[in-house]
Amino acid sequence: MTVTAYIIVLLGLSIMISRAPLAVAPEKTRNTYISLFDTPGKMRIMGIVMGLFAALIAWGVWADTIIATLVVKYVAFLVLALALLAMIPFPAFSSRLAMTVWRAFPPPVLRVMGVLAVIIGGLIVWYGFSL
Repeated sequence: MTVTAYIIVLLGLSIMISRAPLAVAPEKTRNTYISLFDTPGKMRIMGIVMGLFAALIAWGVWADTIIATLVVKYVAFLVLALALLAMIPFPAFSSRLAMTVWRAFPPPVLRVMGVLAVIIGGLIVWYGFSL
């Protein structure tokens, strides 16, 4: 397996692991997610961590030119831009926006989102293993 395949598999697994609780306990999971970014300090730390991971992912797949690598690279750049342009310099606004968005979804919608995310994460893992 190539570095790109490993990165794609890890991304798929992280999607599945982080969103599976939504399918089981959507309201408790939403409250947990909201508690992760309810203050500007926590949002800024989350932005720094997300920016570092996005930069590492973009750097890890930089040399490959297959279409999957391009998609992963551009998603990593999008996350890096979000972290650098919104979450780190404007953590209070980002925190309020994230809490408003997460609170807007009722539990049945969160449950469907969790199931869909696990399915999509599984497909991403399967694709990573097929590279």
